[in-house]
Amino acid sequence: MNNKLKFKFSTQINIIGFILVMMAGWIDTVGVNLFLTERSSFMSGRGAILGYFAYKGNLKAFISILLVIISFIIGACMSTKITKKTGLTGGLSLSGILIIIASFCNNYNKITMATILIPMAMGSQNAATSLTPINRTTHLTGPTTDIGINIAERNWNTVIFWILRWIAFPLGAIIGLSLVHMVNNQIIHTSTTLFLPAIIIILTGIIQKLTFDIPLLDEVSELQEKEIINF
Repeated sequence: MNNKLKFKFSTQINIIGFILVMMAGWIDTVGVNLFLTERSSFMSGRGAILGYFAYKGNLKAFISILLVIISFIIGACMSTKITKKTGLTGGLSLSGILIIIASFCNNYNKITMATILIPMAMGSQNAATSLTPINRTTHLTGPTTDIGINIAERNWNTVIFWILRWIAFPLGAIIGLSLVHMVNNQIIHTSTTLFLPAIIIILTGIIQKLTFDIPLLDEVSELQEKEIINF
């Protein structure tokens, strides 16, 4: 892969990654304010909260948190199978469809549907992008560590790669909070707050497929092996 192609590839990944992380910040913020009382895009804190409610003997809250975690895992599992067969577009489409369903189900069974579908969608997105060079797109714990590691090693392209994620997630949260404010003031319908990012996620998957078609990591490894052999 020549330098010009590498730059184009890197730029494409940064753009797609930025959009998807921003959507995760948006969905997580809307979810916790309007649809469920728990964060849905990252699981680290859920472990501590699970222990807290187990200690307190709050079975209802414990089951709710456990459902979020299990849903995230199921979404990741489903997305992995789909993404490996159809590429990144398939996994992102699954994520978007799940969010669309969640956005229109909140009226009659708000807690149950949101608790299952939103974390499942986030698990789906994170798994799909993790199978490509885009990497994780729903949480910032690992990326924050990677920023420090790569600053120490002076891998500035990778530092930029992860810093863009830190810009994107809060930006998505700002958009999400703005929409929550609009819902509270009855300017827009609640379902709009999730429907919009769902469509953006699906379109992102389709557009990347039509423009550059970001490969899976397995495919990248195969290409690199062929280059080494040909060299």
